Amino acid sequence: MTIPTYKQCLDILKENNVPSNIVAHLNAVCDFSLKVCDLLERRGISVNKDLVAAGALLHDLKKLSPNDHVIEGFEYVKSIGFPEVAEIIKKHGLAHLDNPDFAPVTWEEKIVFYADKRVKNDRIVSVDERFAYIKQRYKKDDVENEMEFTKKIGYALLGDEKL
Repeated sequence: MTIPTYKQCLDILKENNVPSNIVAHLNAVCDFSLKVCDLLERRGISVNKDLVAAGALLHDLKKLSPNDHVIEGFEYVKSIGFPEVAEIIKKHGLAHLDNPDFAPVTWEEKIVFYADKRVKNDRIVSVDERFAYIKQRYKKDDVENEMEFTKKIGYALLGDEKL
């Protein structure tokens, strides 16, 4: 398994002209993801922190694409030699949750998925606040299923712990 370093991730973001506000979001998702990793490790659950960090740093690499940023990011990261990181990118979005190929399954996929849903811009918020923002920002009326899915992932990761 080949995983890009933090510096390589930043280089990839720079090469792809990712704006600073999105980079700030990516860094916040990475920081939150690593806190979740620490919590899971304290419970005896082994996770690949390097994979989580790279997935978190690159998950919105193609956010400004006119097409589906999840698929674009997945295909791009896979094409540059990081297929495991690409899988995390593929499974971070909400648009394809009804397709099992896009639903997070591994601990690493679930961590990045959940962390992304807890970070609004570059700050940690509740799932409810994040989904209120998603409804308003993306003009989605019905996000209840996606919100419930996210809360279930959060409970699987955190239990009753608060982060």
